[in-house]
Amino acid sequence: MKRFVFIITMVLVASSAILSSCGGGGTQKKGKATAKVLSAPYELLLVAHKSWLSAGDGIEFRKIVDCPIVGIPQLEPNFRVTALEPRDYNGKYLMYGNIFIADIDPKYTEPSLDVEYDVNAQPQIVVTVKAPTSDRMMIFLDGKQDSILNLFVQHELKRERDLLVKRHSAAVKKEAKKMFNANICAPIDVDAVFEKDNFFRAVSSKRFQVMNVCMYAYPFTSMDDFNKETFIQKRDSAMSKWIYGDTEVNYMCTDPRSVVDSKTTINGRFVYQVRGLWVFNKAPFGGPFVSYSFVDEPNNRVIVAEGFIWAPEEKKRALIRELEASLQTVEINDGKK
Repeated sequence: MKRFVFIITMVLVASSAILSSCGGGGTQKKGKATAKVLSAPYELLLVAHKSWLSAGDGIEFRKIVDCPIVGIPQLEPNFRVTALEPRDYNGKYLMYGNIFIADIDPKYTEPSLDVEYDVNAQPQIVVTVKAPTSDRMMIFLDGKQDSILNLFVQHELKRERDLLVKRHSAAVKKEAKKMFNANICAPIDVDAVFEKDNFFRAVSSKRFQVMNVCMYAYPFTSMDDFNKETFIQKRDSAMSKWIYGDTEVNYMCTDPRSVVDSKTTINGRFVYQVRGLWVFNKAPFGGPFVSYSFVDEPNNRVIVAEGFIWAPEEKKRALIRELEASLQTVEINDGKK
C-alpha cells in the first residue's frame, strides 16, 4: 500500500506548493471519471489562442512544458505538445491525460491556478491558469514554471509506476530483497541479473535499447555527503569496479559536467536524486542515468538505486522515464538484516 501513497504524495506536494504560492487564488479538485485517457504517454494538450502562443508572452508560456529533458544527450522535449484553440476544446480532446489551459479574460479580477484530476478521463491532470490580461498572467507565473512542469512529469511517472506495480521483473525484485532488504518494481524484461559484492546489475534481455537497473550500498557518515562531488566519487568507485569493457582501462564513469541533483522527501523518507550522463573511459560509449539514494538508518548505510540506458541514435525520453518510475517504487524495509 505504501507504493501508492509514495508517488501520489509527490504529485500532491508539488501541486500544494504551487497553490500555496497563489495567494489563495487556486484550487485543487479530484474528479471521478472512469473512462481511460486516449492520449499516449508524454503527450500534452495546450489550450490557448494560437495567435497568442506565437507572440512573446505565449512563447514563454509554451516553454513551460516544451522545454528539453535534463540529463539526456540529445535535445528531447519533456512532452509532445499539441496546441488547440479554445473553441475546439471538446470531444476527444477532453480525454487527453495532460491538459494545460491558458484562460485570459477581463472577467477575472485576479490571476489564479487550478489543478484538477480525472475530470473527463483517468489518469488525467488539467492545469488551468486564469488571468485578466496576458501581462498579469506572466507576472503571476514567474517562479512557478518548474513546479508546473513537475506536476505534469510526476503525473506521467505515476502512470508508469502504476503499470510497473502490476507487471514487473520478479528477478530484480528478488535480488533487491536478498541483498538490501528492499523492494523495487523494475521493467519486466530487465531480467538478466548479475550479482557482485554489495552490488547487482540487471539488464534488459529483449530490447535493442539496453535498459539497466543496479543497486549498491556504502556506509552512511552524515547528511553532508549528499552533494555532487561525493556522489560522483561513490558512483565511479562502484561502477568502475563492476561495469567494465574488454580491457582494464575501459570502465564506466560519470561525466561531471552533466550532473544535476536535488534533495526531497518522499513518503517521509529523505531521497537524494541525481541525473546525468555516464561514459566509458577510453571507449565511445555513453548515455543517460538517473539515481535515487536512500538512507538505511538501522544498517547505517546509503542504498543507491540507479537506472541507465544504452540506446545509440534512439530517442531516450520514454526509456529514462520508465526507469525513473521504477526507482520511485523503491521501498527500504527498515530493520536490521
